[in-house]
Amino acid sequence: LGNHSNIIAIHNPIDQEDIIKQTQSDITLPAHCENGYLIHVGKFKPQKNHQLLIRAYHQSSQKLPLLLLGTGGEMQKCELLVKELGLDNKIHFMGFCQNPYPYIAQATGMVLSSDFEGFGIVIAEALSLQVPVISTDCPHGPAELLNQNCLVPVRDIQGLSDKISKLMDRPTDFKTAFPTHLLPHCVAKEYLQFMGID
Repeated sequence: LGNHSNIIAIHNPIDQEDIIKQTQSDITLPAHCENGYLIHVGKFKPQKNHQLLIRAYHQSSQKLPLLLLGTGGEMQKCELLVKELGLDNKIHFMGFCQNPYPYIAQATGMVLSSDFEGFGIVIAEALSLQVPVISTDCPHGPAELLNQNCLVPVRDIQGLSDKISKLMDRPTDFKTAFPTHLLPHCVAKEYLQFMGID
């Protein structure tokens, strides 16, 4: 395969300033969100494991509603599970949203339940808006961005449920600083350094 010593990973940039600007759009929230809500943003596909999230939420204190932004092949299964668990008034399917940032910005916290991920762009975007995030500690993104306190073993329903309850009670315990090395000018500098350009 040859010598790969010169291969390095450079993350996609996160334009924090532009993301903050996009939060200014008006949104309509479901009922009972006036005291806050949790949010998940992502396609309904197996790797995201929405069903684990729904079951973990069901076991939590359910003090705040849960909004699910996205569409996909697993959505119908998740809708049936929500009805089966009697969570119709607690979990809201918001569908595809061209601009999710206002929903993220107003959330009490974000919850992710993936079995595996690429780099966690949606996590970085939430952190750019100072929104607390908890996530399964899946390969290969969340641990690069979040404090250990914000991570749960993959497929640990009870562990995720406990974190969800704590997030609803004390969201500030799960705040993680935005990683400024992801800002566009920092990422551009990494490319220049890699190419040997000062």
